[in-house]
Amino acid sequence: MIRSRPVVIDGRFIGVAVTQDGGWRFIATDPAARAAEGQLFAALPGLQQRVQAALIESRMPAMRRAS
Repeated sequence: MIRSRPVVIDGRFIGVAVTQDGGWRFIATDPAARAAEGQLFAALPGLQQRVQAALIESRMPAMRRAS
């Protein structure tokens, strides 16, 4: 049976964690969390940490290349 859990960070619905191959796979519903989408995690706390990091990364300005 497939289980799922909503992923909510700071009161914001970001996506869904679903069971797969003995772990949890993240499916993003918020474009800001796409960097973490599709990754497989052994446990939900690791998934939530990676999703939160993806949200922080999405707010960072793009790095400029040295000319």
